[in-house]
Amino acid sequence: MTERRPSSERRKEILEAALTIFVQKGYSDARMDDIVQEIGLSKGAIYHHFQSKRDLFIALIEHWMDQFSGIESGGGLRAKPSAEIIRKIARFTAKVFQRNPNWFLVEPEIWAFANRDKEIKELSNQLYTRVLTEFEALITRGIEYGEFKPVNTRMIALSIMTSLHGMIWFILFQPKDFSLEEYVELNIDFILNSIAAQKKQ
Repeated sequence: MTERRPSSERRKEILEAALTIFVQKGYSDARMDDIVQEIGLSKGAIYHHFQSKRDLFIALIEHWMDQFSGIESGGGLRAKPSAEIIRKIARFTAKVFQRNPNWFLVEPEIWAFANRDKEIKELSNQLYTRVLTEFEALITRGIEYGEFKPVNTRMIALSIMTSLHGMIWFILFQPKDFSLEEYVELNIDFILNSIAAQKKQ
């Protein structure tokens, strides 16, 4: 007999199973039966929460953003310098990756689907914009307090975000001579040092 779980918890379990299948097979080749087999529920139980594969994929994109909610909270360090907050966010993102790399591996599938579906393109754009806006606000704050020199805040925010997305290459290359943490620290330091304000003599 299937164990009864709270609806929100069951929904999350289905999304986690769907994440695995979408990464393994891609959206086009994934079937609801694959998700049923992955999670061990009946197809009816899944359709109780999600009307279709597309509906499930949209919910997964929204759930995907929840994994990075620490970015929008600024790492809980609003009283700290912007550079410290950005480093905290970068380390938090690396921990998300280490817990489950699938949250990064699913992104190419999201991008591919966004090119074919206007609604998903708008949704993914909104979610990415939220992250960019948070980084941009931190950079603007750093400029206002003399921590950073005047820069194109949007461009630097995009540089930070794409640098963090570079963690996906660890799946392919699996480097042995440096760690994920070292990679993240090096890239973030490179960006932040390039925009640091000159200290007065």
